[in-house]
Amino acid sequence: MKVTAGDVKRGENIVFKHAAACILCHTIKGQGSTVGPVLDGIATRGTKEYIRESLLEPNKVLAKGYEQLGISPMPPMGDIFSPQELADIQAFVMTLK
Repeated sequence: MKVTAGDVKRGENIVFKHAAACILCHTIKGQGSTVGPVLDGIATRGTKEYIRESLLEPNKVLAKGYEQLGISPMPPMGDIFSPQELADIQAFVMTLK
């Protein structure tokens, strides 16, 4: 399947409504959980590459304030989402400035 440019609306839908929704562990716009870091402002704190790496290899660089865990509780999102869904999630997350 050919991956097209990420779609912000599809990404937002996944982040808030998918069975493995990001909102189950992260806080966005005052909604969600504190298991993982707050994603508000992530697009100004991290590059597009950092966000992609965090989705695919969450243990590579632990988020500030979570280093003491030693391991990320987040599974590699490539095991859950298709390449297109990952592109869509990334497109949405990049709007969180």
